[in-house]
Amino acid sequence: MREVRYQLLFEGKVSPEDEMGSVMRVETRASFSSLTDDIFSTGAPQAVLSAMVEPDQFGAFRQSGEIIFGGGTLTFTSENEGHIGDSPDLTLQRGSALFRIENGTGAFEGASGTIASVFTVSENAEMRDSQCAVIFLSK
Repeated sequence: MREVRYQLLFEGKVSPEDEMGSVMRVETRASFSSLTDDIFSTGAPQAVLSAMVEPDQFGAFRQSGEIIFGGGTLTFTSENEGHIGDSPDLTLQRGSALFRIENGTGAFEGASGTIASVFTVSENAEMRDSQCAVIFLSK
């Protein structure tokens, strides 16, 4: 069993997936630093996150998606409900969520672990998501 970790800042957009806004799409990217483990960065200049978010009317949401790294992909789902709400900056909403790593491909095949996400969304639907993760690899 091998343990790997990352800390990345994903930036991108949130957009409605349907006319009612009952499902939102998140598309973000994160650049790697010199401290990023090679398993994440080898073969790719950035990590790419794509996810679907199902918000409720009270500021809670569930999310599932995929992160593409140089070494393969990770799929994740909400560990529990995430939350989004007001921030001291009236132009931003702030939120947080925990995600369970369900599986992966490539170097991440059979992966499990947890991703913590603390994020903001601007009034222009721009998202900044600070993530850290602990990932367990069976290889």
